Amino acid sequence: MAAGALRRIAALGCALALACFGGHAAAQSRPVVVGVVLPQTGMLADLGAGMRDALLLWQERVNAAGGLAGRKVELRIHDDASEAVRSTRLYELLVREDRAEILIGPFGSAATSMAAAVADRARRVMVNATGTSPAIHKRAFRYVFQVPPPSDAYAAGLLPLAQRAGARTLTVAASNPAGATALGDLLKSDALKRGVVLQPAAIYEGGGVVDLAPFAAALKAAGVEALASPADVRETANLLRGLRAAGYTPRLFAAQGVGDPAFVAQAGIDAEFALGFSNYEPNARSSGNAEFVRAYRARYKRAPDFHAACGWAAAQIVEAAVARAGSFDQAALRVALATLESASVLGAYKVDVDGAQIGAQPLMVQIQKGRREVVWPEAAASAAAALPAQPWGERALQPKK
Repeated sequence: MAAGALRRIAALGCALALACFGGHAAAQSRPVVVGVVLPQTGMLADLGAGMRDALLLWQERVNAAGGLAGRKVELRIHDDASEAVRSTRLYELLVREDRAEILIGPFGSAATSMAAAVADRARRVMVNATGTSPAIHKRAFRYVFQVPPPSDAYAAGLLPLAQRAGARTLTVAASNPAGATALGDLLKSDALKRGVVLQPAAIYEGGGVVDLAPFAAALKAAGVEALASPADVRETANLLRGLRAAGYTPRLFAAQGVGDPAFVAQAGIDAEFALGFSNYEPNARSSGNAEFVRAYRARYKRAPDFHAACGWAAAQIVEAAVARAGSFDQAALRVALATLESASVLGAYKVDVDGAQIGAQPLMVQIQKGRREVVWPEAAASAAAALPAQPWGERALQPKK
């Protein structure tokens, strides 16, 4: 072969190598776009602020640590103006125009359901950050993966704690029969497995300040051992006043209202030993939570709420999935998210074949010495559960802390 031809072949080889290297370098230097839609205006803006702030904090910290797989994160946040119906168009915008390589689900289950359909059609992975409705993942989406526990698991810790309290029976008390039925239905299968007998629901008069001492006395006479209620914070405080007036202390008392931050102020000294349901607590001993709370407080001068934790947890799972996939190839990321077993500030991450969360568990909190303590699951507990509850007459007044 002539020397000139050899030189041309060598030059072509060098050019191809430089092109390949240059293309790889350009891909590595290009930011990875992570897209999300949140309510930044409208009636939900205040609720969505925590999630936005957590994601912005994560973007700053992950980029300071070198980014994702060597690429800086560029967070694109679009405003749905608190209207879930806008999610479809805005996620299409993120996919087609913003070229987002990773999607984080929007605020709430309704918006998430619509956004999930867009992600699945586009074959773009989406981490479901706040959509807790079980219905979302019954639509056989292949690219959508849930991080928070589903809403129908919110009472998962109730029966394990009832067992620990030595209760063999449990009664659901409510002012609304439909609410009693809904909570009872969630407990049925687990009650059977654990040998706790669900008694017929007890219905009381709700609304305003009602004297529930006669109702509590009837429960005492019936030998009710554990009492649970879907009552809100005011009704929960009223129930406890009735229990104290009747001198009746169930071995376990749990209510929806106990999970409300205003509960201790509303119930006063009656709050002690009461249990409640919670999606997130800043003092939970979950993966990376202490560091997250410190960083969030330092930046925003307040504790993170559940929605802030959802944003941070979604980001934690994104990091873990990218590390496992080793790239931003959507098929590889989908497999990584489908098979990943990891952890976040919301608990364990593990999904079923439909992408529904089966690893994370909602929390149970108990009021102890005027403070909210996480008592279940044990892996996240900030204190041991004080069970069975101490009888009213034996309690010392506890100062609020």
